[in-house]
Amino acid sequence: MLTIKNVSKKFGEIVALDRVNLRVSNEECIGIIGPNGAGKTTLFNVISGFIKPDSGKIEFRGECIRGKKPNSLVKKGLVRTFQLIRVFKNMTVEENILAPNSKNGVRDILERVELVDKRNMLAKNLSQGELRRLSIGIAIASHPKMLLLDEPFSGLSPKEASQLDNVIRELKEEGIPQIIIEHKLKELFNLSERVVVLNFGKIIFDGSPEEAVRDKTVINAYLGANHAEN
Repeated sequence: MLTIKNVSKKFGEIVALDRVNLRVSNEECIGIIGPNGAGKTTLFNVISGFIKPDSGKIEFRGECIRGKKPNSLVKKGLVRTFQLIRVFKNMTVEENILAPNSKNGVRDILERVELVDKRNMLAKNLSQGELRRLSIGIAIASHPKMLLLDEPFSGLSPKEASQLDNVIRELKEEGIPQIIIEHKLKELFNLSERVVVLNFGKIIFDGSPEEAVRDKTVINAYLGANHAEN
């Protein structure tokens, strides 16, 4: 579904990505973790066309997409959400869902993200958890073949996180592959079969969540410093 080969990106003298290699197959859910500044969001920006890599190849569904614009990639089914929620605050929930998709199926999407009863509410009046679910509803309306979710559980209460987990899990069960960046390891590990750890722009681990929490390299780079938060 997605193949990343030797992708590198520098900002001045700072190496954000250093010859990253990653393959994501159909129906797979991958979690990406790493300390702040490890290159996680840069990787998403490169995959989704917001930043052009300095070198390497990116293929989506067998097609080279390096250098393609974000709107072009959305049309191909490569859809992402953002850590800072991007919705139309002065539009209703229903209007937000309609924005990327003027066709039928709006009620179905609203039901899936548990926002039917808020369909006529302005997005600016939603809670943080509702905004997160709305952002995923907008992504669903774009008919994704793959979803990139950037810290979807950030700022959510346990109840809101549980509601969002249900939404993401349902998409996973429908066979939509996902890559999730997340600092909340409990929520991430519950969803992901596979975890990739980035540190200083390099992949230092690729394996199961169970293996990740026992790996000394991962613990030294990330888990040891962050375990208390999670």
